[in-house]
Amino acid sequence: MSTNGTNHLKRSISEGSPTEIVDDNDENQEQQGRQRSRAACAPCRQRKRKCDGRTPCGTCVRYEYNCEYISSKRAIYVPNGDVAQEPPATAPVGDTLPNIIQLQAHPLTAPGARFHHRGILDPNKTRYVRANSAIAFPRILGMDLESESIPRLHSFAWHLGIRREPPEPLAEITSLLTWADMQHLSRAYFKFVKPEFGLLEEADFTEQASARFAQPQGENDFDAVVLGVAALGSFFSPNPHPAEESFIYRAARVLDQKGMVRSPTSNNVSGWILRTIYLRLMSRPHSAWLASSIAMHQVEACGLHKEMQTIAVVYPAAPTGDHKLAKQRRRLFWITRALNIILSFEYGRSRVTFDVVTTKRFAPDSGGFGHQFVELAELLPNDLVDKEREPDPPAALSTALTKLEDMKSGSSFINLLKADLAFAIYRRLWLMSLTDAKDRAESVVNLGKAALSASETLLEIRVPWWNVVASPFQFLCTLLAIGTPKSLAHVSDVMNLLHRIGQMYDTHMVREAYNQATALVMMSRKRKERELEALTSLPQRPPFDDDHPSAASVTMMEAPSIDWSSMDLPFEWDVFLNPNLVMSSQQGQSAVDAAFGGQLGF
Repeated sequence: MSTNGTNHLKRSISEGSPTEIVDDNDENQEQQGRQRSRAACAPCRQRKRKCDGRTPCGTCVRYEYNCEYISSKRAIYVPNGDVAQEPPATAPVGDTLPNIIQLQAHPLTAPGARFHHRGILDPNKTRYVRANSAIAFPRILGMDLESESIPRLHSFAWHLGIRREPPEPLAEITSLLTWADMQHLSRAYFKFVKPEFGLLEEADFTEQASARFAQPQGENDFDAVVLGVAALGSFFSPNPHPAEESFIYRAARVLDQKGMVRSPTSNNVSGWILRTIYLRLMSRPHSAWLASSIAMHQVEACGLHKEMQTIAVVYPAAPTGDHKLAKQRRRLFWITRALNIILSFEYGRSRVTFDVVTTKRFAPDSGGFGHQFVELAELLPNDLVDKEREPDPPAALSTALTKLEDMKSGSSFINLLKADLAFAIYRRLWLMSLTDAKDRAESVVNLGKAALSASETLLEIRVPWWNVVASPFQFLCTLLAIGTPKSLAHVSDVMNLLHRIGQMYDTHMVREAYNQATALVMMSRKRKERELEALTSLPQRPPFDDDHPSAASVTMMEAPSIDWSSMDLPFEWDVFLNPNLVMSSQQGQSAVDAAFGGQLGF
């Protein structure tokens, strides 16, 4: 192998790129003195884009095109960088490409590795998430801060941790709670949960639940709804029910029996929504995301993503006056869809999508925020890049961030969700290593500051939504990632709030979140100290005397004194200030003199 070819391969190894492959024909041509071609690759030629001639080129790296050079057998870029299109030639001993363990040591050094959709795999738990996931960002941030103690891949600050994960008991609905208990717990649900998500109507629920308690014999798919409401009502109640854990697991049994084995119903969809919300409050990220995905498949199985009129070929046409049924179907579909989109976007997993959706959006409720919950989800772009349509992911993310910033809400929970999604957007921009992250840092910080106030509000009234602690923690990570003096000025407020949350909710999850936040702050501080030490180590020498100072150092002449009040207005400022207006010097002079009435005398 020639010296150039060897250096080229070693450079590939040192950069840690798993996609750059050296072709034997390239080596032979380099031995003959061939110079690297600057011709555009095939994708750039087809799309008439500027190509930098690299392998892969910058455009193909950004949009994940297959970077191919038709004129020569060059390295081929494969999306996600996992599998090559053709097997590489066997490299000599000592020049082998790095294995997966070596690549995992510094995953941010490889070309294109900071793309927001890259994945991280936890081999111990066999857990895979994208790099933009909320549970992956603390680890990536610790690596970027060049710390020796990198955070593990873990769901830090995912919720408040005020409930443990119990074993599953089996019991009938009437043996778990009385009708009086149900009434008490449902009041808590409709006070705290229903306004935020818009799920279930209190009068309809009370009517069906009372009928079920009056005749509790046998199996009924409405049991999953009753037990889901009871579990969430207990969670938000000052006095939790002792059988709360049994509620959620008995509901899961009903959902499995009615929704998995038999044909699903709208009650199954409602039960899965309630289960997803509860799991998001007290369980692991994977559980909530999986439950939301199952709910979406239940939606498809029920045909809720279609208006009844559009599926009349299979089903009999819906009764003309049955607006209540149509309203229920629309509400279930859009709430389920929004829950799956938001959880997937934050956790870094794929959302469940349908090719064609004909279901109309439901109307806003008076005093409720369910329509805003759906609106938040609809603002988010899909992480799946459509190479054929050539979308611009940074532009789509920036547009979504602008809409989030413009959206106003009277709900503290919705404002926290806005901040969570803004942090998720910033993580994607930051991992892309684009200037878009710097340009939108101020917007993200503003949403984060509003989230601190919302978290404080919920903390004072002891409403334990998951993002009471999740939003401040992710805000801290975002502030450290921005790393400017203006952003770091808010670190103290975040840490004080996290400490207050730890005093209010003295749980393992909150203590762990605060301790990890403290560790990240110390990592950032040590890096700043190393940077300062490098700058202060410069020798102190006096500057050279310069007999010919640059034009920038020459003091400007004083501007002429102009009596603006004596001028005839209006003055044509567009002519005077327009930098794009091209005129000759003579035309420009005459226009200005005419405008000022000859007072300037330039």
